[in-house]
Amino acid sequence: MYVFGIFLLSLLVPLVFVDTSIVHGVELFSKDEAPFGKSYDDWIAEFWNWVVSLSPEQATPKPGGCLIHESGSMVMLMNSAVGGTHNQACTISSDQGILIPMWNAFCDTSDHRGLSDEQLTKCAREEYNLGKIGSEVKVDGIPVAKLDVTMSLISGTLDYKIITLQNVSEIYTKGFNITFPTDSNILNKVPGDYRAGSHGWWVFLEPLPPGKHTVTYTVRVFPTGALTSPGVNPTSSDITYLLNVT
Repeated sequence: MYVFGIFLLSLLVPLVFVDTSIVHGVELFSKDEAPFGKSYDDWIAEFWNWVVSLSPEQATPKPGGCLIHESGSMVMLMNSAVGGTHNQACTISSDQGILIPMWNAFCDTSDHRGLSDEQLTKCAREEYNLGKIGSEVKVDGIPVAKLDVTMSLISGTLDYKIITLQNVSEIYTKGFNITFPTDSNILNKVPGDYRAGSHGWWVFLEPLPPGKHTVTYTVRVFPTGALTSPGVNPTSSDITYLLNVT
């Protein structure tokens, strides 16, 4: 359910950033930075380990709840594949950056045995990140990032059309370790430690100033056809975080 171009090219260029900038006072981490001294690969590995660690109850956003992961200087918001409309209210620090998952997927060796790290990343993209994908991030009602792409497999060849990648980080991760607990919300996974690879689109916000802020991100994913988008389910999510930044 979670969800290379040319595979060789994606290995050579693991990060793709387009039009990263400052938008109406909202700053985004640039391609030359390691946010808070940590690589993008490591932050994303931590994100996925947090997601799979949640039980079905914990992974279900509660009205007025705060589904969030705080990892020192970085705050991670919920996986956009959750579907539906959700409003959360959280208190964070003005020293913390914010990781926003626009649309992402991973593959792991629990059900893709024998694949190398590079093949797992390719799997994430070509099995789960196909289709017409649109996502937008707003901060305090102002658009700061937009994603509009279409990816299909046509006779085994990836067809990737980019309409918009504005302030978006498209990341092909290196391999990382992932651990599934006995009560993971990711169904049909045998508990244990595995290798994984991930592909997807992210927004890394620098810390927001103290005060009340609203962070909203939406996603719309539609298969481009039963034969060209295997493993892709239609998804529509509207997620809003009311952040009290102290």
